Amino acid sequence: MSSKDRSVTQFLNVDLDIRVQDGLETLLDAMASSVIVLNQTAQTASVELNESYLSLEETTAKLVELVNSLSSEARTIWEQCELRSLNIGILAGVEPHSSEFAISKETVSAIADAGLEIVVTVYAPRN
Repeated sequence: MSSKDRSVTQFLNVDLDIRVQDGLETLLDAMASSVIVLNQTAQTASVELNESYLSLEETTAKLVELVNSLSSEARTIWEQCELRSLNIGILAGVEPHSSEFAISKETVSAIADAGLEIVVTVYAPRN
């Protein structure tokens, strides 16, 4: 990434963060063909889609589709999760003066229906 690219505010990706007392491995196994596990402990995991999408809208919609496609066994575990979060990563830059990253009302509704919360993480520009 060039120094010019680092000065531009940009959408990075969306992580799906989950925490559950029991059944994490089963839940991750159900998602295995669609995600990469970034971090995992006995009760928590952060995953991202194994395919990259250019927009926040498309990425969040694909993650919701993944949740909605879970088997009944995995869905039961999903519903027991204490944390179900879409963590949106934004790299801050000095240009442009402002940037917007929109999620449609349809996708926001689907996010809520899936029991997900939204978290936004803004990263400082890289040196």
